[in-house]
Amino acid sequence: MAIGFHLREHSIRRTKIIEVLLDGVVVGAIYPMEKGIKVVSAHFSDEKIPEDFEGKIIEDDGSTSWPPIPSFEVSFNPRKYMIVGNKLVYVD
Repeated sequence: MAIGFHLREHSIRRTKIIEVLLDGVVVGAIYPMEKGIKVVSAHFSDEKIPEDFEGKIIEDDGSTSWPPIPSFEVSFNPRKYMIVGNKLVYVD
């Protein structure tokens, strides 16, 4: 299976989105949000989040947002960091 990405103007949102392609077929999209991104797909199958993940993922059942398909939002907290061994260490 080949995964690809395509930058495109969304017909409803009137903003740029990134389409996620699987063997040339759109299976999801990445949208800009006010303070992060939203990943949407009607084709989610497995969720894998590392145990030591320090970020915040908000699952959305789609009932109050557009598009009304499974999605999650990822927020960012940019900080200085170093990689020590195999670990990410934040620098204050």
